Amino acid sequence: MQKPIIIFLFVTMSSFSFSQSIKDLDFLIGTWKIVETIYPGTDKEYQEIGTRTCKYYLNGNFIKCESETMVQKNGRKRHYSYVINYDKKENCFRATNFAHDFPLHGQFKWFLDKENERIIAITPKNVIEDRFFRATISYADKNRLVWNGWASVFEKDKDWTQIFNDVTTRVE
Repeated sequence: MQKPIIIFLFVTMSSFSFSQSIKDLDFLIGTWKIVETIYPGTDKEYQEIGTRTCKYYLNGNFIKCESETMVQKNGRKRHYSYVINYDKKENCFRATNFAHDFPLHGQFKWFLDKENERIIAITPKNVIEDRFFRATISYADKNRLVWNGWASVFEKDKDWTQIFNDVTTRVE
């Protein structure tokens, strides 16, 4: 009788050590100052500056990040949110974003790369203006997150265009 119990405990404990959870994204929790550069290095480049607040949501099963920025060249305010959860079946995080000034909801798979202290984000299909999207979020410095995003019309393109660089600094 003891042997099956020991095997059960070993299997159960080992599954916990390799499993991820929403708590693995705890470094996102807090209030952040945002300096986002859209289309960096191009003639369309502009900046948005504002704040982002991330907190646990729906009994701690999700993280909700709400942002408010101002476009520096015209003073227009933007509001957008991310809702993030962990998908055990796909072994990835799911992030959905909403923006008040954009009709489509972006849906992303986030893969946590603990070794390089970054998140790799991809769109599972082309949902943003008929583009595919990829991003990285570096969290090597827990008080300064760097988000970089690229887009391409075709998933297998070799040339992806950087569409934003978002540097957030922890306020609290």
